[in-house]
Amino acid sequence: MMSGRCQPSGRTGLRRKQLLLCCAVFAGAEWGHINLSSRANAQSAPAVTGKVGSVKKQLPVTKHKPAPRPRSIEGAVEDLEVRTSHRNAALHTAGAVTSIGGAEIRALNLNNPKDIAGFVPGLSAVEATSGSVPIFSIRGVGLDDFNASNMSGIGMYFDGIYSPFPVFYSGQMLDIQHVDVMKGPQGFDYGRSATGGAINYESVKPTDQFGGYLTWGYSSYATNTAKGAINGALTDRITDRFAFSYRNGDGWQKDLHNGNRYGASDLLALRNMTKFELDDKTSLLLNIHYTRNYGTPNSPQNTTTDSLMGLPVGTNGVSGSNRDATRVNVGDFPVSRRENGGGAALTLRHDFSFATLVATSAVDAYSRRIYDNFDGSRLERSDYYFRDNYFVQSQDIHLTSRTASPVRWTVGLFESFDHIDGLYKHMEKDLYELPSANFTSDYRQQNVSFGVYTNNVVKVTNKFRLIFGGRYSMDQRSYFGGTVDNDGAVSGVPMANLTHISQTRYNNRFTGKVGAEYQVTPDVLLYATISNGYKPGTYYSAAVGSQQALSYVRPENLVAYEVGAKAALFNRTLTLQGALFDYEYHNRQTLVVANTLTGVAGTLGNIPRARSRGGELQARWVTPIKGLDFNAGFSYMDGIILKAPSSVRGMSLIAPISNNTVLPFSPRFSWDAVARYQWTLSKNYTMAYQVSYTWKDNQIDGLADPNGITDKISSMGMRLALRPANSKWEASVWVDNLLNKHGNTYSFSSNDNSRVEYRQTPRWIGGDLTYNF
Repeated sequence: MMSGRCQPSGRTGLRRKQLLLCCAVFAGAEWGHINLSSRANAQSAPAVTGKVGSVKKQLPVTKHKPAPRPRSIEGAVEDLEVRTSHRNAALHTAGAVTSIGGAEIRALNLNNPKDIAGFVPGLSAVEATSGSVPIFSIRGVGLDDFNASNMSGIGMYFDGIYSPFPVFYSGQMLDIQHVDVMKGPQGFDYGRSATGGAINYESVKPTDQFGGYLTWGYSSYATNTAKGAINGALTDRITDRFAFSYRNGDGWQKDLHNGNRYGASDLLALRNMTKFELDDKTSLLLNIHYTRNYGTPNSPQNTTTDSLMGLPVGTNGVSGSNRDATRVNVGDFPVSRRENGGGAALTLRHDFSFATLVATSAVDAYSRRIYDNFDGSRLERSDYYFRDNYFVQSQDIHLTSRTASPVRWTVGLFESFDHIDGLYKHMEKDLYELPSANFTSDYRQQNVSFGVYTNNVVKVTNKFRLIFGGRYSMDQRSYFGGTVDNDGAVSGVPMANLTHISQTRYNNRFTGKVGAEYQVTPDVLLYATISNGYKPGTYYSAAVGSQQALSYVRPENLVAYEVGAKAALFNRTLTLQGALFDYEYHNRQTLVVANTLTGVAGTLGNIPRARSRGGELQARWVTPIKGLDFNAGFSYMDGIILKAPSSVRGMSLIAPISNNTVLPFSPRFSWDAVARYQWTLSKNYTMAYQVSYTWKDNQIDGLADPNGITDKISSMGMRLALRPANSKWEASVWVDNLLNKHGNTYSFSSNDNSRVEYRQTPRWIGGDLTYNF
């Protein structure tokens, strides 16, 4: 019997021609919507003046020498400019988008890419293993697999650089300008085709103004943080910005028996951006980045293994009810992590008289070595060692119209290549009662993707516009390898191949988008769209004992219907965004637990038909009373299976799936709210108080798994900050998870059918001190 709930690891080796095309960077807004059209005329750009929380009239200024800006806490002024300059443009953009600015990210203490999910309606993000594999899902569409070799249905971008695998997300939340979450099928304006949406983490870009900041923080479990940035001009035409982030702390979990700590942090991230102004119309941006993660993985809790074995509670697992979320039972298993990765990207931008060209070429590599106590118990019944090496190269070039013609258009090309050498060792000696019952998934995987796309908005009248876009995608996926029975526990022959595949599959697909938008007033927009997206076929790369469980999984398709409205009221201090959606899903790739010839195994399969319907509402109200900002979001979703599979590639399911079963990662309700009030203590000092709350309904983590369901998750946070009138420094104290909730955020069945749960991080208290220069 083998779990198949394993993650790949690897060795490297690759060979391929690389196309030297270039990749598109797209701009976003904060707490509002995003404008996917070209940047404004290169000779002028909107400017905003005023304090945070106010919105003043935008005035054009020349681009040659920007006026000096007041000092700000970690780029708050830059953050305000992005938010305000895009707010008006967002009223003319069809599609649901949530944007969070850098100032909000820092104030909410969001340190991990998945942390934004609490403040984005319709977005779900969970940590599926202890080894840095977040699963993102938008409106029930995304990645339904914990293996690090699989790609999500959500397009992930960091500074416009396509990031196909979850391991690349580690350490990327530093010096952020804004994060934009675009919902629905993507791939008509930039990047790769995506069924569920796209998320772009955009960092602060270099300017010619000298300045920066340094922040030091201390918080629970002896956690020290340091981050900062320095920005300025190297020459008249070269500017540079260097940013870093470091976090180090003791683990928040403690072993019941030996007192060892888990969940410790030791994360370093570096980024340097250099901008070259070649002339008044042409620029180059060089992005070099590096991440090192040597922290200790946290451990899940196994709540039922002792009762199943008839042993006292705490022997191999933990108690099942009212247990301390910080207590784990790991034993002597050497839990550890060593991850290193980095890359470079070069972005070219040129303004023609009729259009703007934006192009990026990027290369990234990552190495991962992790020992993971995946079963949450002292026993080695499902523990893993990952040794993965990744290489990703992507290019994208697109051209976007700049003229005021009746048609706004974008045309572009995208190409990417990635390679994984994976070695995924699965240890089950306590299950087979052998000294070393180990199984290894040893494989190489290569993916080549190519796309041609266009998006167009046609002005019919002054108020009515038509939208149409299209894309042709071609994908090639090659997989070589399988599972080896290291000690003969199943086959009786040491080093025997239990499964093996050596094949290449090709997919190609046309996808499209049509829609209409009606500008009721300059500040009120109504829209309706129909679009479709697809995700290529894939393989299940975990250690499995059955060839059927390893076999190819067909591509998935989605047709999305959406209607929405956007409005800016009360002199644009109140912005509202609402949408209703209806998704029709075909061949959804999903994780299931099946009966194989060698026992029970997790694997991937296709759901013939599924549906997701719902609605979202977002609101931002700036200064309803003097000094107050308020943000809120709400989401309702009804995701169900319309045609359930009775088997997967001939394998019967361990538990039947029926029609009308809820789709995984589809919480029915979720909502969030953030209120921030700022007041003047004296003519020299101001104080700000913030309170936040997020709540998500429970959700299914895995089909055909009776233990695969989460709790309802809620968290309250508070922050109090003091700073002088010149914003030279800021001191703050904060608390996350104030009520010390400890819900189950992800759960599944281990090999002995026991329940394994990942728990919510406990109450966390800290303080930060920032100095601006």
